[in-house]
Amino acid sequence: MEFNSQILDNLKNKSQLFKELKWQIIEKSLRSFTTIFISLIIANIFGSEDFGKYSYAIALTNIFIGFSTLGMPNLIVAQISKYRINSKQIISCFLKIRILTNTLISLVFLIYMFLNLKIGLLLAFCVGASFLDIFENYNQANLKLIYNAKSKIISYSLGLFLKLVSIFYFNSYKLVLIIYAFEIIVSYLIIYKYSALNFKELLFYKLEKKLLKNIIRKLIPLSSTSLFVILTSKLDVLVIQNKFGYSILGQYNIFSQVILLWSIIPLMFTNYHMPRLAKCYSLSVADYKSQIIKYGKIYFVIGLIISFISIFVFNMQYQILNYNNKEIYIAGTILCFVNIPMTISLLQASIIAINNLHFYGFIKTISNFVLMLFFSLILADYLGIIGLPIAINLSFIFSEYILPKIIRNNIRYTLKM
Repeated sequence: MEFNSQILDNLKNKSQLFKELKWQIIEKSLRSFTTIFISLIIANIFGSEDFGKYSYAIALTNIFIGFSTLGMPNLIVAQISKYRINSKQIISCFLKIRILTNTLISLVFLIYMFLNLKIGLLLAFCVGASFLDIFENYNQANLKLIYNAKSKIISYSLGLFLKLVSIFYFNSYKLVLIIYAFEIIVSYLIIYKYSALNFKELLFYKLEKKLLKNIIRKLIPLSSTSLFVILTSKLDVLVIQNKFGYSILGQYNIFSQVILLWSIIPLMFTNYHMPRLAKCYSLSVADYKSQIIKYGKIYFVIGLIISFISIFVFNMQYQILNYNNKEIYIAGTILCFVNIPMTISLLQASIIAINNLHFYGFIKTISNFVLMLFFSLILADYLGIIGLPIAINLSFIFSEYILPKIIRNNIRYTLKM
């Protein structure tokens, strides 16, 4: 009977995995299609210079949004997955902290964009409403990934239609930025509705001082980590704009955003695996370690597969656009291989949150950023734009494969083959 029960549980888990992956695949595919499609249209109609400005504005916006999260997403999922009985109090605490910090960061964003890149002001509403993404993390912790995916499918579909109208009817790529902000806000609001939470109730929910202090203590290193994570992810865009200008940035970004979009595949798996790993950790440490080893092997294979797929797609895209820029071609080919360490990085990020290895996460992120910046500035002077993807790969190899062997913790089990 116990054997039959285990079989039924395994079948149920696999059925749920396929169901959630189906909706996530639809959502991520639609997101990839709309991003690539709109980028190609803007680059072809308005030119690489304007596309470079468009890309730079979105990159800066994502830096501010990323920092405003203070590293909360994985912490929210881990905390609610482990302490479901207090889930409302936990999400209420995160909501109050996020509203406060988000308000301050939004003001800084407005001032910075006004002084440096005025078209970025079109994305102000996107930054101001970004605190609503905590409801996405809440749904993820409660295994409601399908609702998150459905919400984004609705907003992406609406956004695609409005972006096409903006380009072909109003002939404006700047209006596309407003639509970009609009579709994100719409997805947040639908996700909030699916969460079945009461915003007003959460806002006035009485919190225990002990819980608040505990969360703030964890967020202090996480906030710094969050800033450097987002800076690292956008460092190539910042360096290229500074050293080579908007035109080269536009040419590089039209390829790099397609190459890096493949990371959505392992992201879908981590969205599914993280709450289950957190639950496993609370039940059995031994079983948890064996699960990490198993997932480490799986994610390495996934990284290899998507690297070769990205190379194939990149070559097709390069032939279609016919840029005839050998430096861009070599840089894009090298960048494809970063999908291997980035895939294992997503798994390690989940383990950091589950095991509360926030100081390790901080060291890892700082080392990744410093090495990437150091190699980028040096190699860019000698190799041009080709130096950027080389720098990205070198920094990720150190942070994902070498550092876990120097600082020993549960992260090292992801590397056992």
